[in-house]
Amino acid sequence: MDLHAIDEDRFESLVENIPGIVYTCALDEHWTMEYISSQIESLTGYPPADFIGNKARSFASIIHHEDRDIVDRSVESAVAEQRAYSIEYRLLDVNNNIHWVFEQGRAKYNDAGKALWLDGVLFDISHRKLNQQIESGSFHVLEALAKGDDIHQVLERLVLQLEEIWPGMICSVLILDDDGEHLLPGAAPSLPDYYNAAIDGLKIGETVGSCGAAAYTKQPCIVADVTTHTNWQAFRPLTEKAGLKACWSYPVLSNDNQVLATFACYYKENKEPSALELKSISKAQYVAGIAISRKKEEREIVQAKENAENASKAKSEFLSSMSHELRTPLNAILGFSQLTLLDSLNDVHKANATEVYNAGKHLLSLVDDVLDLSKIEAEKLEIHLEKVDVSASINEALVLMKESAANRAVSLSFEHNRCQPLKADKTRLKQVLVNLISNAIKYNRHGGSVEITAADTGADKVRISVTDNGQGMDQQQIEKLFLPFERLSENRYQTDGVGIGLVITKGLLEKMHGEIGVQSQAGKGSQFWLELPCWAVK
Repeated sequence: MDLHAIDEDRFESLVENIPGIVYTCALDEHWTMEYISSQIESLTGYPPADFIGNKARSFASIIHHEDRDIVDRSVESAVAEQRAYSIEYRLLDVNNNIHWVFEQGRAKYNDAGKALWLDGVLFDISHRKLNQQIESGSFHVLEALAKGDDIHQVLERLVLQLEEIWPGMICSVLILDDDGEHLLPGAAPSLPDYYNAAIDGLKIGETVGSCGAAAYTKQPCIVADVTTHTNWQAFRPLTEKAGLKACWSYPVLSNDNQVLATFACYYKENKEPSALELKSISKAQYVAGIAISRKKEEREIVQAKENAENASKAKSEFLSSMSHELRTPLNAILGFSQLTLLDSLNDVHKANATEVYNAGKHLLSLVDDVLDLSKIEAEKLEIHLEKVDVSASINEALVLMKESAANRAVSLSFEHNRCQPLKADKTRLKQVLVNLISNAIKYNRHGGSVEITAADTGADKVRISVTDNGQGMDQQQIEKLFLPFERLSENRYQTDGVGIGLVITKGLLEKMHGEIGVQSQAGKGSQFWLELPCWAVK
């Protein structure tokens, strides 16, 4: 054959230096291969002579059966339209391993336009194609993980992705249980149900199949023939029923080298893993480790949260149930100190009795606050919604705070437009108002002022605001405002209270379907506001 005026030795020398497989195919009745370079043997294991002339082995016979039609259509279409073609597809080598190739070619024509032969070249793109598939698959698996899919769904997606890359491979993930001794189902959608049921709870051991051994030794256990390997002797009836011949199992390890699971690959033929299969399995191991570790951490966080909530609820229930036990001795102290004050005492004894009474009254107030908070947290606080007059409630609170304001030379004022009645618990609303006005007085400057306003919002709600011109707060303080036991002022140790008044206030308002907010500026004062629904709201 005329090889474009280049002698055969020079031609072969030229193509041997090309990083691809060069071929020439006559477009006769059988599409006879006339030349194919020696690189075909390096890729497939078949020597060039197997394909030359009318041999039993056609090149089409090593194209993956799922790709043959598209290859034929692409080449035939290009020949008919007298253009070049390029296509990616899979070849099977002598060991039935898959290789991705990229082919480019073009037909040569006579003067009459009849196609005479094809000249083309194939390049092995297995590594690039595998990387693309692995990265794409890993992205979708991690995306499912980020969306919060169940761990079994995530692992199944990972398994199916690998099975798609390697037709004939059957994958399984077994997760090591919390006691570190047994393997539990993770994902194995392509294995028979009876097989998965038989190995559910498999106890790991150095000679227990491939997965049991991999989990026990923390090393891969690759068995190319399960019918002869001693590890598989006890499982032979099961593998024969399922038609399994090979099993490669790899441990999935955490960052601290603890076994999380095993990743197994089965085949229905005796088989050793290829370099490309090892690469894809290694990536799958890594992604499985991320997924299982993430879900394990989430489970531990949820459990810790539940434990903390249960402990907090138990604490709250205990304190709530202790109401009688705590109040009874304090009421006795207050009662006896009041009786003592009625006696004829000298000034020293009278001052001491007064100190006892005031200390007991303060302690009872703190106990009441702690118990209220406990009831709110334990969801045992009872609220009785009724029709409440806004002005009357505010005036009652002001009467209670009049003496405290006078002691600090703080002026109190109340302005309001006509407001609709509120739907609220009258006693708890007064408690809220007293707490807000008390704070406005305590954290004010000497000679400062507190202004209370009330007005309809126009949205079936009433807003009550308590504004002072005291020390104010910065943003960092505002963010901690409704955290229990936070004392925000610089002189917090000289200020009465334990830092739960606003937490209680917020809880009470939420129980009454209301809300609270604040605006403040350091050195210029604060405004606390609350909104509650009107009585007319259903």
